[in-house]
Amino acid sequence: MFIDASHPLVMTRICFVSETGRAERPIQDPSVRYRCLHPAEARTAHGDFSTIYSAVQFYTDPAFDYDVYVFHRPNSARGNFFPVMLQLRKLGKTLIADYDDLIFGDDAIALQSSAVKNGTLTPERATAAFENNLVALREFDMVTVSTAPLAERVRDFHPGAEVHVVPNIVPPSVLAVHADLHTHLTPRPSTSIGYFAGTKSHNRDFPVVADALHRVLVENADFTLMIVGPVAVPPELTGLPNVSTAPVVNFLRLPGLMTLCNTVIAPLEMSDFNACKSRVKFLEAALSGSRLLASPIPDMRAVGSDRLGLMETPDDWYEALSAPVSQVDYAPLARENFEYLRESSRVDGLASFWGGE
Repeated sequence: MFIDASHPLVMTRICFVSETGRAERPIQDPSVRYRCLHPAEARTAHGDFSTIYSAVQFYTDPAFDYDVYVFHRPNSARGNFFPVMLQLRKLGKTLIADYDDLIFGDDAIALQSSAVKNGTLTPERATAAFENNLVALREFDMVTVSTAPLAERVRDFHPGAEVHVVPNIVPPSVLAVHADLHTHLTPRPSTSIGYFAGTKSHNRDFPVVADALHRVLVENADFTLMIVGPVAVPPELTGLPNVSTAPVVNFLRLPGLMTLCNTVIAPLEMSDFNACKSRVKFLEAALSGSRLLASPIPDMRAVGSDRLGLMETPDDWYEALSAPVSQVDYAPLARENFEYLRESSRVDGLASFWGGE
């Protein structure tokens, strides 16, 4: 490889800091994987050095010898937040806030969050959390987000910020494993349906499709539904003989489990909060080779209706679920969707958003 001596290669040192509940092992948090680990892999392929900390770890013993700091979901209530920010600015470091959910804003936005609707947070605690996150957001001149609607929310509340949309991706290392295994071409029953919920935050989303699912499963005894994760399911569904449930699984095991399903569903209650969510469910379905039926949030629309089914009404859900696609017929699209993942994971495009040129 020829290296021009007049333009020496310079390694950028990047520190990712995430406000995650997995303080000791942040990589176990799916959000950390998508917003920290995957871009860190891109930066490493770009020739740089990256480290990932939980916020608990970093603010307890901050490191000041990196060039770029990416703060995933920063929270101004975190102890030592302001002194650390002040010291990093004095040292001339590049500071970036990163978001993959609408977790900042006024009381109206806080009260429509999934945490309030599902009872995870009281309205009082939610409004305080959104305010603390908003204060933190305004500490940063540069912001990266996972979707275009989320970028608009940042601009609404922090008009002076430089904002970049950095979509979630499946990294080349994961794609290479499943390309070798031909995971996306694994045979599976055409009448198998799967719903994969990582957290309880989807308790208000599942009812979007519950009635249509119940009708399809009652009318078609050979259809099956597998529900994975801690979502609340109506007893009239769980009582059916063709419905099974399982606990949430590790990210690395998810594609293999999804190969049991011809169709994967991603219902979401339509709201300003959910409109900011990303295409992660499409990425997971495409990696496993499953057909995805999803609520039409903007980031799913951006993927395109030629790659997934966008369900506008309850009738759309019923008709699509009632008409399974055979493995043979779906195989060409499974291949195309896998190539879409490969193209969108190109590190030369992703790397520049975190401190590269």
